[in-house]
Amino acid sequence: MSVQITNNGASLKIVDGTDTRIIMKSQILEIAVIKTNVIRIDIGKGALNNVFINFADVTVPVAADPGALRDAINDMLASALTAGSATEAHQLEEIAKLNVISDTTGQIKNSVTSLDSKFFIEPTLIDESNPLVIYKGYALPAADPAAASWAIQKITNTSEVLSYKWANGNKNFTNVWNNRLALAYA
Repeated sequence: MSVQITNNGASLKIVDGTDTRIIMKSQILEIAVIKTNVIRIDIGKGALNNVFINFADVTVPVAADPGALRDAINDMLASALTAGSATEAHQLEEIAKLNVISDTTGQIKNSVTSLDSKFFIEPTLIDESNPLVIYKGYALPAADPAAASWAIQKITNTSEVLSYKWANGNKNFTNVWNNRLALAYA
């Protein structure tokens, strides 16, 4: 009878004629040669649940002797360990990825918060003292006009064309309302 043992990713696939058995690699405790020509795959549930394979019946993988077959099966297990098991190096790699995700999430949160605070409903103060220029000041209620906590918009009317610009070219709450006439707008 022909027995084939193949590496199936997280498991070993053992085909014995028409019977197929899949053993999760994480279940395998030991692979040993017993009685000089039998391979025992110990899955830790007692002798009746272990897998016993006669070396002479194995056609895949091809091995010179039972010890070489044991080592070939063990190599199949080792490939699973290097591919995805929880080693310190893998954990550090995953932690680094999580830190990148955390930083990106924080940046997105800050951007959304920043955008959210820039959707103004009504200005806190309006200066219409010049017929061709209107200044609109946005701030939290009761903000001090002398404090650097204002977003200031300048609306200019030039030949019936309105131009909308913001102090320092942005909607950040970093300007002083009392200095609105001297600020640069873009």
